[in-house]
Amino acid sequence: MQSVKKKKYLVILILLTAAVVLLAGYFSASQKSAPQYLSKIDKIMFDKKNQSPKFILTLPDKNTKTSSRQESAKDIHKPVKVEKKIETVDDLLDIIPIVSRLPAVKGQAPLPVIEPDGNLVEKEDSLLLPQIGSDGQKPWVRYGRQAEVQPKFYRVAVVLKNIGLDKGVTDAAITAMPSEVALSFSPYAVDAAARIKEARTAGHETYTDLLLASRDVLKSDNGPLAMSLTLDFAGNLERLKKALAPGGAIGGMIVNDGIADQDTREQLEKILQELKNRGVLMVDATSNNEINTISVPGLARKKADIVIDDGFDRESLAQRLTAAERIAQNNGLVVIAATPKPVVITALSEWFKTFSPQLSYEEMKEQNITTIERPFALVPLSNTVVEE
Repeated sequence: MQSVKKKKYLVILILLTAAVVLLAGYFSASQKSAPQYLSKIDKIMFDKKNQSPKFILTLPDKNTKTSSRQESAKDIHKPVKVEKKIETVDDLLDIIPIVSRLPAVKGQAPLPVIEPDGNLVEKEDSLLLPQIGSDGQKPWVRYGRQAEVQPKFYRVAVVLKNIGLDKGVTDAAITAMPSEVALSFSPYAVDAAARIKEARTAGHETYTDLLLASRDVLKSDNGPLAMSLTLDFAGNLERLKKALAPGGAIGGMIVNDGIADQDTREQLEKILQELKNRGVLMVDATSNNEINTISVPGLARKKADIVIDDGFDRESLAQRLTAAERIAQNNGLVVIAATPKPVVITALSEWFKTFSPQLSYEEMKEQNITTIERPFALVPLSNTVVEE
């Protein structure tokens, strides 16, 4: 009888053990086959069979190293960035740089020379090319303007390049930028001659862009007036002349970024020599130093210190303008070449307004001013070049 009871208990024990093993295997398999969720919301959506949950409560993950209270304690001394609350369309428009809203600068005096000087023009077919006059006068001097800067002020020269492709941007560059800001027109500018005349009437020195061969021709092409790697010098010279003859008074060329290396050095030297022979200046706005190392005696030239061709967010622009101030303070002068994006024009306009007014010693004495807080002075681009 006892033997039967023992066998009965043994059978029950075996059945319980088997049940436990089966249950453990089931839960283990269920756990392994559970999908990997990217977030808690994904898990909720899965559990609800992709039905939108009524409420979502997001809790911190278990592996969070610090609690929210600890994080708050860490950040308590950090400055709080307050973003403007956007409630209406007007609020949105207030934070978007719209150049048409920039006010026109008042009192812009026209340049002494508005139209091309006949003594400084060489006619070649349909092109009106700049040349050194019979009296030795050079276009970059004749078409420029000298500016006086008060002592203890640092000079700042700015040129906006690729002008003339967008009417709104061109309008803003002409009317909303101070007359000391130079404008360099794209070889593809629309109605270039009329717009150059308009710019000079507003006091802006005018130049034209020299486009180098694109660094990535498979993704972008600088067009039929850019320097080409497949053309000989005669072919590139023809392109150069077309870019130099937009039909207005042009004092020189702003070299845009592109391929400038040892393989192109010989042609680049000939191009710079051509600019020197025509009496125009050259500003090197490329990202490397190859062009700057080419010596051409007699060429009026300058290397841009700051080039703004990318990084158009407000923070990046602010950092570059701060860097420009340091360069001006160290060297007495800074040259900035910039692509005229609306955000760039807006940032420059706001920056210029921070400059202290140039007052003479007598005026400072009369107004009891002892310290110049922001001693930066805008000057025309032609005031910065040096003839080798």
